This record gives sequence, C-alpha cells and structure tokens, in this order.
Amino acid sequence: MPHLDDIQFERMASQHLTQVTALHEACFESYYLTRFGPSFLEAMYGWYVSSPEAMAHVALDPTGQVVGFVAGTTDASSYHRSLFRHRGGVLLAALVRLLLIHPLRTLGLVWERKDMVPRALSALVSRSPEAWSESPTAAKNEPQAASLVSIGVHPSLRRMGIAQRLSEIFLAEAGERGCARVSLSVREDNVGARRFYESLNWKETGRSSAEYHGSHSITYEKNTRG
Repeated sequence: MPHLDDIQFERMASQHLTQVTALHEACFESYYLTRFGPSFLEAMYGWYVSSPEAMAHVALDPTGQVVGFVAGTTDASSYHRSLFRHRGGVLLAALVRLLLIHPLRTLGLVWERKDMVPRALSALVSRSPEAWSESPTAAKNEPQAASLVSIGVHPSLRRMGIAQRLSEIFLAEAGERGCARVSLSVREDNVGARRFYESLNWKETGRSSAEYHGSHSITYEKNTRG
C-alpha cells in the first residue's frame, strides 16, 4: 500500500475521466447521479476539464492510477447553468442511451429530479448569464463563493490524508482565483463525511428544510484565507 508521500497530485485532464468515473461509482454507489451510469458521469466530469470556471484535481498512485479526485467550481451561483450550457448535448446523448436500455429506470430518475428539467432547458436556450442563476437575489458586491461539488478517495486508501490534501489544494486554488470562501453540502446522515470536514474546521452554515431520500442536507463553509 502506498504512503501519502508516494501520491502525486495534478490537475484533472481528459485522460483521467474514465478512471475518475469508475472511482466515483466505487465511492458513491447509491448516489443519485451514479444511477445514470458511467457514460453520463463521464460526460458530467468532462465539464471539469473544459470549463474555465472549473477546479478539479486528481491523486495518482505510483502506477499512475487515479485513487482520488476533487471537483468543483469558482462560481457556485452558475454551476448548473454552465454545466448544462457546455455539456448539455453530451449529457442528453448519454441520457438517451440509458433510456433505450433501461426506459423505466431512466424515466424514474428524471421524474425524481423533475425540477431540474425546465432549468436545464432554460440554460440551453438562454444567452444571458443572469437568466438562470442559483441565487438570483445575491448581492452584486458579495465576494465570489466557490463550491466543492465532489470529492472521493478509493475505499482501500482512505484515512491516509489523500482527501485532506485534495481539499487543501482545492481551497488554495479557490483563493488564488479570487474566491473568499468555499461551500459544500453533505447529507445529514453521512456522519463520516461530516466528521471529516469538521475536523478540518469547516463550519456548518445551514440545513435544508426539506428531506431528500430520508435525510436533510447540511451546508458547510470554509474561508480560503485561514
């Protein structure tokens, strides 16, 4: 088993996408997006290697295998809009393939998040950056907030510091790119993840009022400058 000093960290690139997708499936077996299948996931993670708003890094073992990753955006308010605008065609193609293979399963997944359908269509047809915002009432002079969307480490290599190093790299880049803070969301029942972030001094700033699959969502934030 490698040690942390044996792990290389570098920016996520297109050659990493297949391995990142497989690692996502290993880390988040029951996650909603995982159920759309590897083609959809690879199309989604493709945004992180092509968008100027994206921040994404991988951890590589001595053989060059991806054993960890972190991905997010410098602009939490426009993440989904940018994703649908720039990867909508590829995501739709992956969705159609899944629909042909598993029609009932696919329709069920779409229905589960039917609130996203009009938003996705709006993002695809709108040319205005303000037309589809996650937080349209946010103050214009409020410091830009980044969002850590996904972080995962191979189950056999957890608790050796890889996730901590990835989160530190993400925070550092967010700060360098003008973001005053980073936010992330965790399911309330994901006790392990909550303990991890709290041990790194991430502060709870809110909880969702509605349940999703039997659990509320907790928002954590951390300043990029200490």
